[in-house]
Amino acid sequence: MNKTYKTKTKKITLLCVLLALAFLLSSMLYSCDKKPDIYVLIENILQNKDLNAKAPNGLYSFNADFNIKINKDYLIKEGILLGFAKQLDSVPDELTFKIDGKVKNSGKDLKQNKFNEFAVNFALVLPEGENQNLKTTIYKKDNLLYFELNDISRIVLDFLCSTGFVDIPVKNLFSDQVELDDGSVLCFDLTGFDLSMFNEYIEFVSKAFTLKSSVRYNLAETVKDFDVPGFDEIIKPKETDEKNGQDGKNEAKVFYFNDIKKKINKELLKKPYYRYVELYAVIETDENKDSFLHILATRESGEMKVLEKIKLDCDVSKIREDDTLLYNENIVPMRYMLELFGETVEWDSDKKQAYIISAEGKNVYLEGKLIESTYYINLTQFLLKTNYDVGSVVSDEYIEFRLNRK
Repeated sequence: MNKTYKTKTKKITLLCVLLALAFLLSSMLYSCDKKPDIYVLIENILQNKDLNAKAPNGLYSFNADFNIKINKDYLIKEGILLGFAKQLDSVPDELTFKIDGKVKNSGKDLKQNKFNEFAVNFALVLPEGENQNLKTTIYKKDNLLYFELNDISRIVLDFLCSTGFVDIPVKNLFSDQVELDDGSVLCFDLTGFDLSMFNEYIEFVSKAFTLKSSVRYNLAETVKDFDVPGFDEIIKPKETDEKNGQDGKNEAKVFYFNDIKKKINKELLKKPYYRYVELYAVIETDENKDSFLHILATRESGEMKVLEKIKLDCDVSKIREDDTLLYNENIVPMRYMLELFGETVEWDSDKKQAYIISAEGKNVYLEGKLIESTYYINLTQFLLKTNYDVGSVVSDEYIEFRLNRK
């Protein structure tokens, strides 16, 4: 388990992209010498490469064939499929897509290369005699990318899960939060998106999958203009349910990936192997007397991760003057720290106190102080009222302490 843990936990941030653009896997498979055709296509449609400037009015169309095949021997040899070997026999060895689409740069100045939009159609090619109507469309408008969830999403997710590329807990948590049926839309913000983020996955994916692709472009003036639809235009209302009195005019079901990712990350912290066993905390104060909390977190697998620093609104100056106060000053943001350990933290508006919910379902209140909407507690509260130990408490240039799972 530990051998593949680091590989699999990193896939959380990729899940949406893999569902939305199965062919994005190809972006991980290029070498410095040659990029697959479909990777160049992705660069063109996502990053407004030179192709836009070459096309009349910044408008072009394309069609492509894309095939991704599982390298079973490698996955079994590496022990990645120990729990999936039998399941792998029940899923296809490969997926083949027929892809076509239109792209346009809608900015007034094509040299700006800032305002492009597209509609890309995916059709999953299945053996003769089976349902040949598995299709979906990926849209990009402004800085949003969105698509309708349906059976293709389910098939791609199962395909990736069967190879160990997406872990089962991640798949289950994702499926719990969305509806993989016609009528639902998954959306994510492309602000700051950079294809280079996939580079760290190249080695694993290039060995686990084999890619074949071909792309054909149409840059002629005959390519017709198009408008990318909004959510309301692509969401299909459910059929009228006379028994329950429903008229089929359901509200739009739009799921935003950033929200889903946060929930998945939060829930994974409660699961074995994913949860943290130690938080090494360092509090620094800058020249403006602003204090920041840095965390080096260690999972049960042994993986270590530096978390993004957070600003503290509490006063740590007293501790710097007298380190005997280290255990008694309210300097620990309760919700942030305890949720990293997978705890459920709630707020009692009547008592004006935060509490955690014990394994027995009881409310365990911790004494602290509310500062700028954050509830701060002291280290003594951790020792007396939680299942965590406090160690290595020092105050010098930095305030440092460790929180450990018992």
